[in-house]
Amino acid sequence: MCELFAMDIAALRAELGLSLGEFAKLLGLASKGYVSQLERGEVRCSVPVALALERISGGRIDAGEQNADVALVRRAPEMADAAA
Repeated sequence: MCELFAMDIAALRAELGLSLGEFAKLLGLASKGYVSQLERGEVRCSVPVALALERISGGRIDAGEQNADVALVRRAPEMADAAA
């Protein structure tokens, strides 16, 4: 897990003035434990969480950089063009 990204999540949560539980709810999560693990760099983002972070951060956090599946889907049109 990228330590820089973990700091970005913690900074975003602090900027919004939210507790772990409040931030978890904003991300659509039932538990604050996953957010805590993200902030410590222990886990990678799931697709829904990566997309929620991108939305909440106004694009400062790039979902494609945090989840390989998001990056792959976003590159799919480029890959199709290159194959043609």
